Amino acid sequence: MFGILNKFAHKSEMRESKDEMLIGEVVRAMSRQGYVTIAFQAHDDRQRVRFYAPQDPFLNSVWITLDRKTGTGMVSAALIGSKATLEIKAEIKNKMTDPDDLVAMFKTDLANMFKMPVIGGVKLNHEMNSVFATITKIIEIDNYVLKGDAGTQQLMSIISSAVTELSEKLRPFKKA
Repeated sequence: MFGILNKFAHKSEMRESKDEMLIGEVVRAMSRQGYVTIAFQAHDDRQRVRFYAPQDPFLNSVWITLDRKTGTGMVSAALIGSKATLEIKAEIKNKMTDPDDLVAMFKTDLANMFKMPVIGGVKLNHEMNSVFATITKIIEIDNYVLKGDAGTQQLMSIISSAVTELSEKLRPFKKA
């Protein structure tokens, strides 16, 4: 009986730690692309990493948040699997803001009220001299964890295409 309970506890711990493993893969993949890790935030079911983009003359930073959607129980894992949302947020910084920027911010905020980033829409947000673009993808953690370089390549493909899409959405807001 003790062996069965111990095996159950091990499987539960393994399932819960896969998101930490995936964040490690994200950090490794992003460092290979030239991004520098500058901040970590870790919670029980959500991890966020901020990367500085020194190689990119346009972007200032990229935030990647992994939010595990399954709980600690075997039932939720069996029903949902190892699903998580991967939120990718790109940031540009402008040196100065003028009154016309406030009007543009207001228009963007109105447009965001009807966007659903989980179903593929890009959400824009202005905060003083920063402009953020966010996209959210629903992923299966098991497709990327413990898969070696193949999993890292798939993960980097998702992140690279998202960062490219976000950069294009942010381009009109970058001041010279």
